[in-house]
Formats: sequence, C-alpha cells, structure tokens
Amino acid sequence: MLFEGFRPSVSYSVRSVTIVADEIETRMAKRLRARRLELGLSLGDLAELSGVSKAMIAKVEAGRSSPTAGVIGRLCAGLGITMSALMASVETEDAAQLVAADQPRWHDRSTGLERVAVSPRTGFSAVEIARLRLEPGAVVDYPSPPTVAYAQHIVGVAGRVRFTIGASQFVIEAGDCVAARIDRPTRFEVLGRRPAEYVVVVEREGR
Repeated sequence: MLFEGFRPSVSYSVRSVTIVADEIETRMAKRLRARRLELGLSLGDLAELSGVSKAMIAKVEAGRSSPTAGVIGRLCAGLGITMSALMASVETEDAAQLVAADQPRWHDRSTGLERVAVSPRTGFSAVEIARLRLEPGAVVDYPSPPTVAYAQHIVGVAGRVRFTIGASQFVIEAGDCVAARIDRPTRFEVLGRRPAEYVVVVEREGR
C-alpha cells in the first residue's frame, strides 16, 4: 500500500490508535533529547536554532506536551535530522523489512496530519520514505529550514496539495512528483474538498 489508497487502518479501535500515537510521541521525545545532548546543545541553544521556546522544548522532551507538526519540524531542523529519522524504530546493517503493521504512525492533533514512516532504518541507505495524509483545508507550515539541507521527492497519491518552498509553488495531484532541495521554509496546503495523500522520499546526507 505504498502509492495508493492510504487510509488509517479500520481494524484499530480508538483506544489502540491512541496508545500507538502515545508510544510514537514518547519515542520522538526521547530521541529529540538524545539528539540535542549528542550535539552538546542546551535548551537555549536549541531554542535559538529552532525558534521554539525553551519552555516548549522542555515540555516536549519530558512528554508533557503533544507537539504540532510545525513544532516538530522546527526542532528537527534545528537538530539537523528529518522527521522520518525521528520516528524510525528499526536499524540494521544488512537487510530489513518493516511490515505495514509495525510502521511508526504519528497523528498531529492540531492539523490532522497523519504520517507513517514506511522505510526501515539501515546502515547502508540514506533514503527515507514516508506516506502522509491531510484533511481538506489543512495547512502545515515548516518555517525553519534544516541546518543540513537534503533532497526531497513528493509523489501525489490522491487529492491535491499545494507545496510551497521559498517563493516557488507547485500543485501536486495524483501521479505528479516534485523534487526539491529542502533548504528553505516549506508549506503544504490541501486544495479542494478531498483529503490529500502523498509519499515523501528523502535523500539524507550522512546519518
């Protein structure tokens, strides 16, 4: 189900979806803190790099706040990692399969963004794949460019989404693909009355 028909699994109850979302947010919180400490950054340093307040960063790292996609995006930009890397749960040096049921899934309660990290983490590939779904009228802003630029390919699956990077805009429909170097603020906006579904392929530079 990589390129068409992405829908939240109807086999999940509301309770189980909440549990999965909570587990993903806990994992992301731990990895955000670990990455910050790995880089030797204080809360103040990261606040300056990301534009997110020290108080909010502390709440996110402690699991006391459910961050929006925009906040997570700014923190990832400040830490020089992608959201897919933040969500990933498997890493191997050989070959790996990440079955659909085990793919980390995150839901932004503020914007309605649903993001699934499709690709397993490996030691031999710098590519990450995620599939995303946005409800009609949804807008997701990533105002802070990453500290380390990366290439991103966006493949339309269903609906229409306007992708903005810097001063450039692209309307992506099913089957369309936009390639961009992510070194400026970006924005995703759903057009029309249908949900937008798309696949994002990221080419990272290093780990």
